[in-house]
Amino acid sequence: MRTYLPNLSAAAWVLIALPAVVVARCVIMTVVPEIVRAVVPEVVRSVLRVI
Repeated sequence: MRTYLPNLSAAAWVLIALPAVVVARCVIMTVVPEIVRAVVPEVVRSVLRVI
């Protein structure tokens, strides 16, 4: 495996990286908004308690 990966062509690297980027984007686009929705109400409550 160590000798195989450095010998891959640029097109092969693109074919490997493109699905990984698409999956990462989908995960980020679904997980980050849920984290924001979960965290923001707690922050708002904390600020309101201080006031």
